[in-house]
Amino acid sequence: MKKRAAAVAALLVLAGCGSAEQATSKPNTAGSQNAGSQKIGSCTPSSPEVTGAKTIAAVDLDGDGSQEKVRLTANGGACGSTLFAKVQDGYVSTTLDSDGPDVISGYAVDPGGDGGQLLVTRADHPRGGFQLRIYSAASGQLEELEADGRALLPFVATDVQEHPWSIDCSDDGLVVTEAVAHEPPGVAAAWDIQQTTYAVDDGTVTAGPTKEIADNVLPQDLAVKYPDLVKHSAFESCRA
Repeated sequence: MKKRAAAVAALLVLAGCGSAEQATSKPNTAGSQNAGSQKIGSCTPSSPEVTGAKTIAAVDLDGDGSQEKVRLTANGGACGSTLFAKVQDGYVSTTLDSDGPDVISGYAVDPGGDGGQLLVTRADHPRGGFQLRIYSAASGQLEELEADGRALLPFVATDVQEHPWSIDCSDDGLVVTEAVAHEPPGVAAAWDIQQTTYAVDDGTVTAGPTKEIADNVLPQDLAVKYPDLVKHSAFESCRA
């Protein structure tokens, strides 16, 4: 009987070891890629601030083929001015500057490739003018695309033509074309037209070389030769 009991005990030990090996040999990696947070800023998905948020756009942020509702909470409160979306098994979000003009709308941009779409928001200033900002969720967070720590696109003042520009998609990324004051300054005011391509990778942008495509364009010729700059045309070829 003692030998039989010892044999049974040995079998149980071996079985337990086998189960432990199986449990550790296949780590659980589900949701480790593109997994969002389970909170929206400091709020839970069921909080009044989140459930009362307004929808401003529909964008396929995670590249799964279906568009997610991008929503914005109201100013103030625990998670005020928070832009967020539900992606797969979590949320991506970012907190906006509450001192800036209010975001009133947004839309999707499809730059091509295997990643998700980009979100473009528009904030209108109460005294005129507007600001476009571009966001990506490729890194698992909702992050603004910036150049040198600033918004990729400058603020547009509607009462003065201070910085004409346009932006569109290309095979190499996002192409920003802009008119800058002619250098060196001449007798009459004039514009130089410059173009920069920004490569977009995992939520970050890298600027390529800036090239001059036109020199010494007179103000009266700008609207005729480069109407997209005067209109501040944005993503005409790749809006989703």
